[in-house]
Amino acid sequence: MHFKIRTTGRHLWIWVLLDEAEAMVAESDRSFPTQTQASAAAMAFAQLVARAGRSLNAGSTGSLI
Repeated sequence: MHFKIRTTGRHLWIWVLLDEAEAMVAESDRSFPTQTQASAAAMAFAQLVARAGRSLNAGSTGSLI
């Protein structure tokens, strides 16, 4: 998966998360006035998802019945 920063056509920017087939998986729920701000928001989102993944995996040390 990877992020792309796209323009909305109104001088605003959004980020989108794409899978290997270039299909959209997620999209920012707001637009940003600069491409740099959209990139920073995408990086922050990626960090939150990574942290959530680590938190979920940390609790799965036991076996499921």
